[in-house]
Amino acid sequence: MSKLKKCLYLINLLERKGALTLKEINDYYQYSSLYEGEEILPRTFLRYKDYIDETFPCYIEYSQRTGKYELHRHKVLYGEDDSLYDYLLSAYHIEGMTELALKHRDKIMLSEAPTGVENVQIILEAIDQGKGIECEYYSFNHKTVKHQLLIPYFLRTWEQRWYLAAEPDNHHHGISIFALERMEDIRLTDNKMFPSNKITAEEYFDGCFGINHSDDQKPEMIRIRVYGAQVEYVKALPIHESQKEIETTSEWSIFEYRLVPCYNFYQQLLWHGEKLEIIEPQNVREELKNTILKMLSKYRVV
Repeated sequence: MSKLKKCLYLINLLERKGALTLKEINDYYQYSSLYEGEEILPRTFLRYKDYIDETFPCYIEYSQRTGKYELHRHKVLYGEDDSLYDYLLSAYHIEGMTELALKHRDKIMLSEAPTGVENVQIILEAIDQGKGIECEYYSFNHKTVKHQLLIPYFLRTWEQRWYLAAEPDNHHHGISIFALERMEDIRLTDNKMFPSNKITAEEYFDGCFGINHSDDQKPEMIRIRVYGAQVEYVKALPIHESQKEIETTSEWSIFEYRLVPCYNFYQQLLWHGEKLEIIEPQNVREELKNTILKMLSKYRVV
């Protein structure tokens, strides 16, 4: 059995169960599908531990106080935002299951992988080297292809697409969003090109719903009431990263959000149907109400 799969097992086990001794790890291991009749020996475990530290976005540390092994994320490398850690770790999981996934491909149904991933590497190289990118970019709105010379700021995934926040080389229009799937003939510039703004991705997307950034609107505090079993779905898959559950009863829960309401936000709320209601502010409640009335007008019986 490959070292990769066994290391992924150890990472998942320590994430789920918390700190464990090697004996406790082996007690769980004997019931796993990876078990081959032999426990993990101390010397073998130390090799796995070193491999995890060198390869994965996390490491295993032994605590002298408790006598147990603990899993930690590389906060120095990945910061406090867990999204990159989770994304990279999921990539290792996919790599580890490739052989079985191909063997049983008729048993697996997947949604489309994020588009534009083939252009991520060269954009990261541009950021790393302090260079710009040139590409031919297709506009859905204008149905035209335009040559773009861009200074990349940061990347973001949203609804199965990779996006780039970048600044045109003339610096006249500020930061704009570009879908990587619509970039062709992408290449690095020969000269260095640096952003004119020191803003971070967290600052730029603060209060945004997805990629919908607005310089004119400020985030609002929005409260919604979710009914019945839908509460558990909203807890498991938050509507927005700012989501907080502030009140709970046996029949409903109230969630609070800090964001700029936009078309995509209202679309997300409509997905929950009658199981969700905006409580405040009134202007956001009225906006969703008007959308529902427009929808209802298309279903009037003649």
